Amino acid sequence: MKKLMILGAGEVQLHLINAAKEFDYFIIVCDMRSDTEAEKLADKFYKVNYMDKDAVLTIAKEEKIDGIISNSEPAMISVAFVATAMGLPGNSVESIETLLSKSRFRDLQQRLGTYAPKHSIANSIDEILNILKEMSFPVIIKPTQCSGTRGTTRLDVYDKTLIKDAFEACKEFSRNGTVTVEEYIEMSSIRVNDADVFVLGDKFIWDGWLWEDRSPDTPMLPMTEIYPMAMPEVVKTEIRENVENILRGAGVRHGEYNMESYYTPDGKLFVIEINPRQAGNYIPQLIEQHTGVSLTKLLVSTAVGDMSYYEELKSFKRKHNYVTLQVVFAKESGKFKELFIDPRVERYVKWIDQKFEIGSIIDKGINAGEAIAYVDMQFDDYKTQQSITRDIEKYIYAKVDNGENTKL
Repeated sequence: MKKLMILGAGEVQLHLINAAKEFDYFIIVCDMRSDTEAEKLADKFYKVNYMDKDAVLTIAKEEKIDGIISNSEPAMISVAFVATAMGLPGNSVESIETLLSKSRFRDLQQRLGTYAPKHSIANSIDEILNILKEMSFPVIIKPTQCSGTRGTTRLDVYDKTLIKDAFEACKEFSRNGTVTVEEYIEMSSIRVNDADVFVLGDKFIWDGWLWEDRSPDTPMLPMTEIYPMAMPEVVKTEIRENVENILRGAGVRHGEYNMESYYTPDGKLFVIEINPRQAGNYIPQLIEQHTGVSLTKLLVSTAVGDMSYYEELKSFKRKHNYVTLQVVFAKESGKFKELFIDPRVERYVKWIDQKFEIGSIIDKGINAGEAIAYVDMQFDDYKTQQSITRDIEKYIYAKVDNGENTKL
């Protein structure tokens, strides 16, 4: 029986565990938290800080594991450390550190000759104030090491108070305490080209294409996930070549990676980031709903050296379902009154994951972690999907009572 170690016992690890159970692997879960669903599903559980690389390695050696994975971004360094130390499928610590650091990622892009903005790291308020004197506005201030859009702020003018506030917010979210600042690259639309790409040695598997729409009110916040990404093949080829070049340059050899990119108004391809983990917002599950391909099964099986599912995919006939996931955010803070779904779109809804109970006090959506609900839809044809999706916030939204009146 293959032994798979999974770092993290949170909700994002559950589909990894369930996929591993399909292969009848022995599952070992490590996390500081206990009494979780992941602990109950695991064959063995260790209460340990998974960011303690040496502690995790000791357990991995004792258990004689065959592979190690995670969907927790902070755990990916430990995953790489253990995989390297034990000669398991995986990546070097340096390759993962490069993708995790927003500044080092931009450095890599520049070395490879791919498009990237002017950027710098700041350790203090005085340092960022001096750096921004030499940059063109608008700028983006973001945590150097952080998942999602937490703390990320766009500033259009040099204002010391706003800069200080943004720095403090980003520093709080950054795992290494530093803040990255870069010149803002204009988007030609609020639609981002997204994908989960799988790397297996020298091979790249591109079943995970999607469009990701942003709200006009919060253009840095992922809101609508759309399958398929109906772009000309020449565009996909350019994206593939750029992303594969970056991943090779980073030294990546194994795993599932979420990338986001868009085209600037003057036609330059800008790869925003490549995360060294599966995407959030149920994207792995949505890819399977759209194509029938489970990148999660591919991840857990190849992590332990099992190539059976990879071989199966070589002849697997892909589906082509029209799938949209709406991530619902509140337009203002207040009391959550209702998740409104227009009767005209109800028949397309497959499932709903509502994160807050009616009557809860909720915040205006600013960060990705403030989603109120997820609504999955599947359509019969592309035309219907696009017609509804382009005006999706008219059909699905959170009703909020701000104490004065009820608004969207």
